[in-house]
Amino acid sequence: MDVWTLHAELHEGLFHSQLLCQTPGRKSKSVSCSDLTEDFAEPTLPGLYLLQQLPDQVKVKMENTSVVLSMNSQKRHLTWTLKLLHFLYHRDEDQLPLRSFTANYDMAQMSTELLLEDGLLLSQSRQRIVCLNSLKANVQVTTIDLSASLVLNTCIIHYRHQEFSHWLLMLALETQGASLPDLKQRKKRTFPQILAPIIFSTSVSNVSISIQLGDTPPFALGFNSISLDYQHLRPQSIHQRAVLTVDHLCWRVGSESHIQRAPHPPNMHVWGEALVLDSFTLQGSYNQPLGLSSTQSNTLFLDCAIRGLQVEISDICAQCLSRILSLLIPQSEKSAVSRKSSLGESVTLLWKVDLKVEDMNLFTLSALVGASEVRLDTLTVLGSAETSTVGIQGLVLALVKSVTEKMQPCCKAPDIPTPVLSLSMLSLTYHSSVRSLEVQCGAGLTLLWSPPDHMYLYQHVLSTLQCRDLLRATVFPEIVQSHELETPQSSSEPEDHLPEPSPPRRLNLTLEVSTAKLTAFVAEDKFITLAAENVSLNRHGGSLQAYCPELAAGFDGNSIFNFKEVEVQLLPELEEMILHRNPFPVLQTLRNRVWLFSLGSVSVEFPYQYDFSRTLDEAVGVQKWLKGLHRGTHAWASPGPAPLPPDLLLKVQHFSWVFLDDVFEVKLHDNYELMKDESKESAKRLQLLDAKVAALRKQHGELLPARKIEELYASLERKNIEIYIQRSRRLYGNTPMRRALLTWSLAGLELVALADSSFHGPERVIEQVRELDPGSPFPAEGIDLVIQWCRMLKCSVKTFLVRIRDYPRYLFEIRDWRLMGRLAGTEQSGQPCSRRRQILHLGLPWGNVAVERNMPPLKFYHDFHSEIFQYTVVWGPCWDPAWTLIGQCVDLLTKPSADPSPPLPWWDKSRLLFHGDWHMDIEQANLHQLATEDPYNTTENMHWEWNHLSFHWKPGQFVFKGDLDVNVRTASKYDDCCFLHLPDLCMTLDLQWLCHGNPHDHHSVTLRAPEFLPEVPLGQLHDSYRAFRSENLNLSIKMDLTRHSGTISQPRILLYSSTLRWMQNFWATWTSVTRPICRGKLFNNLKPSKKKLGQHYKQLSCTALFPQLQVHYWASFAQQRGIQIECSQGHVFTRGTQRLIPQAGTVMRRLISEWSVTQMVSDLSQVTVHLMASPTEENADHCLDPLITKTHLLSLSSLTYQRHSNRTTEEELSTRDGDPAFHTHQLYLVDLRISWTTTNRDIAFGLYDGYKKAAVLKRNLSTEALKGLKIDPQMSAKKPKRGIPPNAQVPPHVSTPSFSGRPDKGSSGGAYMLQKLIEETDRFVVFTEEESGMSDQLCGIAACQTDDIYNRNCLIELVNCQMVLRGAETEGCVIVSAAKAQLLQCQHHPAWYGDTLKQKTSWTCLLDGMQYFATTESSPTEQDGRQLWLEVKNIEEHRERSLDSVQELMESGQAVGGMVTTTTDWNQPAEAQQAQQVQRIISRCNCRMYYISYSHDIDPELATQIKPPEVHENQEKEDLLKKQEGAVDTFTLIHHELEISTNPAQYAMILDIVNNLLLHVEPKRKEHSEKKQRVRFQLEISSNPEEQRSSILHLQEAVRQHVAQIRHLEKQMYSIMKSLQDDSKNENLLDLNQKLQLQLNQEKANLQLESEELNILIRCFKDFQLQRANKMELRKQQEDVSVVRRTEFYFAQARWRLTEEDGQLGIAELELQRFLYSKVNKSDDTAEHLLELGWFTMNNLLPNAIYKVVLRPQSSCQSGRQLALRLFSKVRPPVGGISVKEHFEVNVVPLTIQLSHQFFHRMMGFFFPGRNVEDDEVGDEEDKSKLVTTGIPVVKPRQLMATDDAVPLGPGKGVAQGLTRSSGVRRSFRKLPEHPVDDIDKMKERAAMNNSFIYIKIPQVPLCVSYKGEKNSVDWGDLNLVLPCLEYHNNTWTWLDFAMAVKRDSRKALVAQVIKEKLRLKPATGSEVRGKLETKSDLNMQQQEEEKARLLIGLSVGDKNPGKKSIFSRRK
Repeated sequence: MDVWTLHAELHEGLFHSQLLCQTPGRKSKSVSCSDLTEDFAEPTLPGLYLLQQLPDQVKVKMENTSVVLSMNSQKRHLTWTLKLLHFLYHRDEDQLPLRSFTANYDMAQMSTELLLEDGLLLSQSRQRIVCLNSLKANVQVTTIDLSASLVLNTCIIHYRHQEFSHWLLMLALETQGASLPDLKQRKKRTFPQILAPIIFSTSVSNVSISIQLGDTPPFALGFNSISLDYQHLRPQSIHQRAVLTVDHLCWRVGSESHIQRAPHPPNMHVWGEALVLDSFTLQGSYNQPLGLSSTQSNTLFLDCAIRGLQVEISDICAQCLSRILSLLIPQSEKSAVSRKSSLGESVTLLWKVDLKVEDMNLFTLSALVGASEVRLDTLTVLGSAETSTVGIQGLVLALVKSVTEKMQPCCKAPDIPTPVLSLSMLSLTYHSSVRSLEVQCGAGLTLLWSPPDHMYLYQHVLSTLQCRDLLRATVFPEIVQSHELETPQSSSEPEDHLPEPSPPRRLNLTLEVSTAKLTAFVAEDKFITLAAENVSLNRHGGSLQAYCPELAAGFDGNSIFNFKEVEVQLLPELEEMILHRNPFPVLQTLRNRVWLFSLGSVSVEFPYQYDFSRTLDEAVGVQKWLKGLHRGTHAWASPGPAPLPPDLLLKVQHFSWVFLDDVFEVKLHDNYELMKDESKESAKRLQLLDAKVAALRKQHGELLPARKIEELYASLERKNIEIYIQRSRRLYGNTPMRRALLTWSLAGLELVALADSSFHGPERVIEQVRELDPGSPFPAEGIDLVIQWCRMLKCSVKTFLVRIRDYPRYLFEIRDWRLMGRLAGTEQSGQPCSRRRQILHLGLPWGNVAVERNMPPLKFYHDFHSEIFQYTVVWGPCWDPAWTLIGQCVDLLTKPSADPSPPLPWWDKSRLLFHGDWHMDIEQANLHQLATEDPYNTTENMHWEWNHLSFHWKPGQFVFKGDLDVNVRTASKYDDCCFLHLPDLCMTLDLQWLCHGNPHDHHSVTLRAPEFLPEVPLGQLHDSYRAFRSENLNLSIKMDLTRHSGTISQPRILLYSSTLRWMQNFWATWTSVTRPICRGKLFNNLKPSKKKLGQHYKQLSCTALFPQLQVHYWASFAQQRGIQIECSQGHVFTRGTQRLIPQAGTVMRRLISEWSVTQMVSDLSQVTVHLMASPTEENADHCLDPLITKTHLLSLSSLTYQRHSNRTTEEELSTRDGDPAFHTHQLYLVDLRISWTTTNRDIAFGLYDGYKKAAVLKRNLSTEALKGLKIDPQMSAKKPKRGIPPNAQVPPHVSTPSFSGRPDKGSSGGAYMLQKLIEETDRFVVFTEEESGMSDQLCGIAACQTDDIYNRNCLIELVNCQMVLRGAETEGCVIVSAAKAQLLQCQHHPAWYGDTLKQKTSWTCLLDGMQYFATTESSPTEQDGRQLWLEVKNIEEHRERSLDSVQELMESGQAVGGMVTTTTDWNQPAEAQQAQQVQRIISRCNCRMYYISYSHDIDPELATQIKPPEVHENQEKEDLLKKQEGAVDTFTLIHHELEISTNPAQYAMILDIVNNLLLHVEPKRKEHSEKKQRVRFQLEISSNPEEQRSSILHLQEAVRQHVAQIRHLEKQMYSIMKSLQDDSKNENLLDLNQKLQLQLNQEKANLQLESEELNILIRCFKDFQLQRANKMELRKQQEDVSVVRRTEFYFAQARWRLTEEDGQLGIAELELQRFLYSKVNKSDDTAEHLLELGWFTMNNLLPNAIYKVVLRPQSSCQSGRQLALRLFSKVRPPVGGISVKEHFEVNVVPLTIQLSHQFFHRMMGFFFPGRNVEDDEVGDEEDKSKLVTTGIPVVKPRQLMATDDAVPLGPGKGVAQGLTRSSGVRRSFRKLPEHPVDDIDKMKERAAMNNSFIYIKIPQVPLCVSYKGEKNSVDWGDLNLVLPCLEYHNNTWTWLDFAMAVKRDSRKALVAQVIKEKLRLKPATGSEVRGKLETKSDLNMQQQEEEKARLLIGLSVGDKNPGKKSIFSRRK
């Protein structure tokens, strides 16, 4: 049938007619019939019946057909036009049919073809709805198969629901659509099984469909071509195969999607294209085996290739897709989808999928935040039923933050700019049988993250999830509703029903990443980088394992954290952890999960001045923001308890933490070292060149041109420069540059942290906190914690090392450290005011986000116990600059608090953050305090060494228990000097923090954000820590050595003078002020400087308790002299306070720290002091001589010392008026015993001399040496330093009866030392009970006035003290004892004496109950070298005797001459020993001693307050008048009443002691004074102060070079000694050591000479400066001689009893009154001796004596103005060892002498024992010869002459220069010479025994003589004689020669007078009878006269010295 040009118009009425309504009814009926029969008959294929009804051949052709549908009277119409419709059908019944098309149907061969061309459907607006180019479909059935094909070309559909919905209603398609699913279901259910092969192919090209639904945006779908080939084959099994190919498929959504546009350009994405496929190819096959056997499964193979896939997810896409799905899936079928999925599981299916996608782009589009892009270059999926693999090449996630263009380029993955995530390769493999997933990441995984990017991604993910939810709600509405209903139920299920369902099998995961780099920007310019290589992660069951060989974390581009060999495991349990739990029995949880971290090495490096804290703080803020952002609704949904966290096991083989140094500083230091080395090398080259030039000059002589030499030196200079430049360039070629400022390294770290249910949870953690910190008050309302945790820790470290820069010593060195204990951490939840807001900049559209940050800090509570094998700390001020830089680096690690309060210092911060106890048991602890300014020095340090130290740190207390040794390490022979050894020491440090509130109440500290600050008064700063911050610290140190333990050693102190000097340098080094490091504007560091802990102390107290103590002090190795102090139980307490004084001026300076001792108390018992000396010099191996002689110096039973604090002015004034007994220092000594011998004297003088020289050298080398006193002459006297009342003005000149001139400016030794030690001041009033008389003119008393005292410094009280004195020449001893003694020292205000300003110090000694004892000849004392001591009962004050005691009755009482028992042992009484007795030679008496010393060392502050002296016009006259006035060191001794009793041996012993012990002076005074005089002349000649100063500076430099050379030699010897320890027999080293020793001795000698010269020069220069300042000129008074020392002895009354050798029988009694002896030493080494006696008598005590009074003055007047005897001697310095007596004069009043021969012989035996009185000249000559041969003088003059020279008459004469008694001492008392006497010694002794008398005068003396001779001799009575005036000039005599000369000349004069008296007739009676002489024969008479004359002359000779003085009135 052919139809042409068919036009048809159909109206709506047709569709509403009954004709069309009947058709569905029939269909439904037929369908219902088939429903009934489907169970009984085979189902049939629909349409087969219709085909059978058609004829065999049908052909229909229609051209140009047009059909119009209209409604509403053609207001709406549709027009369908079709150019061609061609239908062809042909069936061939004759051919073989297609067999078994279905089970019971064969299909005949046929062919069907349908062709449509140019169809067009238009709406009434002439818009195209459907446009079809051509459609061709055919079906062909052959005997083999059935083949069908469909070809569609160019179909365009525009569906607008607004226009089309009416036609759908009209065509009743809605009702048909409702019944359509049922039909389909029935068809599917009745579809027969086709058995014939089917081949189907289709090709659809150029199709475009746009749909506009009213309620959704329009969308369009278009593609170029789609082809599908399908084959259904059935050989042995059902085999289906299909190939689907799609080319350029595009699905557009959006408002403009219906507009047709050209296809998008390649590699571009047009926004709005929801799905784009450039090409899609799918090949698939499905096999279904026939039969019922289950051995074979269904198989499915899919192979898919996609290229150019673009997917865009947006809200519009989701709406459109949801609308389409809602249309495609009817409501009745939606519920069936879920059922189908469950049915499919039972069918076993073997499948394999191969998918490859190239150029895949996934976009999410959001109207708010732009778009995101996921790019996959290649996606490969290879899947099967067992294993599935997904491979991705080139994965990139990028953000398009703003969509401005219509198109987005689709680049390859590496070309996409700024990707968020990029990955070169990713492989995922899933094994379904074992449920394991393997993920492999190739190289180049990079993630670039930032908070804005995160917000973009977050929004995209949210929008994607919204789209998913929309689609899910569309497809599965029931499932979504059931989920919503089940969610609240699941959370409320009881816990008992949780384990009922079987637990799901966990997915086993394996992850491998070759390289990964994650970068997170936490701020615009702050980012964190994490880089890893070869990461592998494995999760199997409940365990997790991860391994990474290298992991690095960087901050802001700096690689800071580096981890190597990282292994992480999460295990359900670990046997090792169960073993770790065993030591803690308190733990309740037996097993727990474990996180195991094992790291090969961890290194942390912080660049110099990198602010790590800012980045970290930003990161924490971002983390808090993320936590709040993603917390959602499920964070607080589980109110149940949190599970127990897993345990932690951390193992680190090596850990290092490094702060990098400033590169500039490092290069500067390296260049400096290079320059130092290069200077040495260039000097060597110069020496070589000099040697070569010298050789050339020798060779060529003068022919060598000078220009050539200059060129050589110039070329050397150039070469030096070139070498330096080359070395500088190659500096870091071989050795890398040092980088580290601080290196902290750990080795073998193992940390175990155990969680337990007993301290898990907030309540239990708070219980632990209260238990660990019981001292802190806990808030009553409790605390709300943000962070709380508690763990039991166990840690072990093999080595813990901290090093600063490349310094050779470690700052910390800890080895084998094990730690156990609890650690809890809590962070309090801040109040609203304690929460700061951190702003996070997210950018548009979110703006800024505020994150609330908690401000309270994280606090730690601990209870640790650790064991350490070795703990070493090294520190010194030389490390302080580097430590300051480290502190700045540490400050950059933690961000300062936002609270504007001043930051807490580290000690308060540690109190705030750390609480609890810490025990440490350390086998060996060491502290090295570096003592130099060189940080690279390793030899100079003080080493504190603790052995078996137990350390306990409690809040506010440190306790150290162990053995402490303090060693001095120095590069000299004094190395390893253990100067302090304290065994079993318990040292407690108590810290008392002085705060406004409770120092332990850290819970009440509330930090405030800046916006919540309270109001504070004007001028004050807000301080949140006000109550907690410590204002000051009181430190109390207690050192207790009284713990009893098994050790035998006792505390001891060993000191050398070099050690003391070293410690002075050490102290100076440690107290030096450090310079500010990297501070100021230049370094951008304007923070206020941190306060040092040393300035925080307010009070420091120290207590020491020891059971016994031993102190050794040695002067040096070279001079082995020293002191040993031993004491038993003792207690020392000291308290000092610190005052910080601001410095004057406008410049900001550090506060000056001033420490003052406010209290000091010491109690010592059983103190013994020995002096030690070695007979040899230093030995070769630098060790002390073992043969040390030890001599006793002093001992005492108890010592109490108190030092009081300074007093204010008011207290001082009240003290002066009231209690005068306040002294700065008070010393109370009980049972003091002193031994003073020549050995002690020499050792003591040597020690003092060494100290003095060292002190002078130190003072003169200091920078203060040339700072003269600046004194303003116009200034009036200021108020003194320590408050003095205004009326007590200091007199400008203190008038004292002293000698004037130029005194020696040497300071007094003892006063100088004490003055340096003590600076406190006070006043003291001297009380004296002197009677008026001679004593009121004593200079010592006059100088001790109290009106100018500014410091009562010292009070020493002694109870029951005694002193043993031993002479040099006599054996035996004298014991001096006193029941009470007081020694007072006062410091007076400086005053002008002449033209010199001096400081006066006075000592006053008051002795009560003094007694003198001496040994007798019959009781020698040297028994086994033991010392004799008096018992206390014989010393203490006189008590009533108990007559009941036999012992008391046997003793001799308190009288002079009595014998007293002694003891030799300290503790035992005399009865327990062999008692020895000594004789009391002076009974109880009182004594007063005064010593005044003047010093040039004046406090500058005091000196500036002294008014200068007034300069008078007649200055020279006044100088002459006041020549005897001035400041002179004076010693005065006063005795009031003396009762003396001596025998001859005791007398000789006393003379020996006085000569050699008490009046010994140091030598070399003359030489010193001459040097000083010469320097004065030089200063007067050169009056330019700058020249003088420069000469002093040159000399100082020379002395310093000597000191440096000595130190250098000592270090060389030290290194040699260290080498000799290894090789002790090296001859070269021994020779070199010997040479160095000689060189060292020479350097020391040179140093001593130049030091003395420097001392003189500086002192003279200071005097010169003072005189210039006061406008005084140096007057040339070199002829003036000044007094340097004055010594005075005064006795008011003395009785001297001369006894026999037994000490009991008396010979004579001498009574003296007003005895005065004074000695004046002058600066020119001359001395003046003056002896004055007011009255004397001598009584004869022999039994049956005729004359009882032997000697008395003729006048009985005892006026205080008259003298009975005066002896004056002026002594010059010795010449050639011979003493020179310039003037010797004796004046005596007229005497009455009544003498007997017996008395004379006894007296001669007393004073000159062993001398034959009868010998005259012959004996004298014999004595002279004895003197020469033996060196021992024979005859001593009588007593008073001995007193004349009791003091050595010049320096250096020592023992032998005074008057000695040779034959006057018993041989048993005479010490034998220790060494043989050679000729030189004889010459010295001979010179010492001679005196050169320049002028001697003895005026005439009238005598009245009575004499009783022997039995047969003649007696005389009242014979008047006159001893003539004797004068001698320029004679060199011994004292014996002088006596013989006086005897000879007196004899001549007296013989004539005797003869004259003899021839004179005497009257029979009358009182004028002068003598009674019997007349005998001439011969007898002559003999008797000669005998009498001899007796008289002998008597006169014997009394020549005591009596021959003219009497004059005393000078006024």
